[in-house]
Amino acid sequence: MPMFIRSLLVLAAVSVLGVAPAVAGEWLVDKANQQVQYTVDKRTWQPVTTGMTIPNKAWISTGPRGRAVLTRGVETISIQPQTLAAVITTNGLFSRKTEVVQQKGELALDIEKRGRPHTYVHTPFLAAVVKGTSFSVTVTPTDASVSVDEGLVEVSSFTGGQSTDVGPGQSARVDQSQTMSVSGLAGAPAVESVSPTAASVAAVGASAPIGAEPGGSQSAGGGGTSGGQESGSGNDSGNDSGSGSVFDTAQGSESGTGNTADSGNADGTGGGKGNGNGKGNGNGNGNGKGNGNGNGPGNGNGHGHGNGKGNGHGHGHGNGNGN
Repeated sequence: MPMFIRSLLVLAAVSVLGVAPAVAGEWLVDKANQQVQYTVDKRTWQPVTTGMTIPNKAWISTGPRGRAVLTRGVETISIQPQTLAAVITTNGLFSRKTEVVQQKGELALDIEKRGRPHTYVHTPFLAAVVKGTSFSVTVTPTDASVSVDEGLVEVSSFTGGQSTDVGPGQSARVDQSQTMSVSGLAGAPAVESVSPTAASVAAVGASAPIGAEPGGSQSAGGGGTSGGQESGSGNDSGNDSGSGSVFDTAQGSESGTGNTADSGNADGTGGGKGNGNGKGNGNGNGNGKGNGNGNGPGNGNGHGHGNGKGNGHGHGHGNGNGN
């Protein structure tokens, strides 16, 4: 049997049987601290440890001081604190495609150069297509940005219908209104119009991806990510709360602030009335007190109390004059 045909049969068998060849593209953990975890079922989180292999399609979450470095051959992905992302590898007979789904935080990627695009980064606000380069992607609750050190990255908004090729020393940013802005040390890249599309991952706190129907959000492995309430996972020596996961939850928020206005009315002896208004802002109960002075045979003081509920403790004092 000719060697070429034999090689084809071996590759086909590997593909059918699911045996991982050398080019399968498993990501190994080169470095990780205690505030890094992963999940494959979106419910149970496991610690990420140095030397382990990250399961394909797993979500990785880092805490306030969590950091990790993944390697695959000459390629690396550095995961910064407060990041939530998944890496999906699809192997073909003679090709391999890598998709990075980044919902929040910061990644620094060093991707092997090839003749055609093979790595894609999906964020809630923009998409990046990579042939091979060194670049970083940052996602906040209101925007996403791409900065390039080497190579070239194609960056596109979704419903904004804008695209640009970002080169070394240049960056592109897309905000929640889908407006693209570009900059560069030696000049900003050109922006061109493209067909609008829909995002595949929702922003933290959003009910659906930009441009998608409500409830039509997607995530790694075909699951849903609608909105987000952050839950702690991962501790650094038992002191710091860890990162948050955003899976199949109703819209939530990390913190809330309550504002209350309280007023108290009092009557002063001697025929005078005084009104006092107090305002309490914060988190808990706010108290307002008013003092009134009356004009008449005598002077009297009146006190009024108003209670409002927020999320802390607030105290307000007011003075009123009665005639």
